[in-house]
Amino acid sequence: MKKMIMTLSLLVVVLTAFAPPTPEIAVIVNKENTASKLTAGEVKLYWLRKIKKRWPDINKNIKPVDRKASCSEQEAFYAKVLGMSASDVETYFTQKQYESAEKPQDKFASDAAIIDFVAEEPGAIGFVNISSLSAEAKARVKVVLTIP
Repeated sequence: MKKMIMTLSLLVVVLTAFAPPTPEIAVIVNKENTASKLTAGEVKLYWLRKIKKRWPDINKNIKPVDRKASCSEQEAFYAKVLGMSASDVETYFTQKQYESAEKPQDKFASDAAIIDFVAEEPGAIGFVNISSLSAEAKARVKVVLTIP
């Protein structure tokens, strides 16, 4: 029994050592947005438009931004901020669209496309790999939360 436990422990250590690291995520909003810092709970409420449909102070529709395809950034955001799986998120937005004709999240293929959209759309809120935020990108969008 001890040998089996030691073997399993070693296996866990080896698998952990070779697992890809979880990327550090930056939640971004448009520069016009008055929000400067948000908690993960606030990001969840805004991104899912659970309480409000419009940003306070700037009176713009909240437009959540997502990735088109599954990626490590999306998985980390869903797990650490939303506490949901990808299928839960899709079901949530499908149900919102059915119940109240709410538009689902805008989806883009890359961090660069998300940064461009958020920079142009005052109501947007999205997530990107923090390494995608060059000095030029940081001048165009505002980071309101980082998720290690």
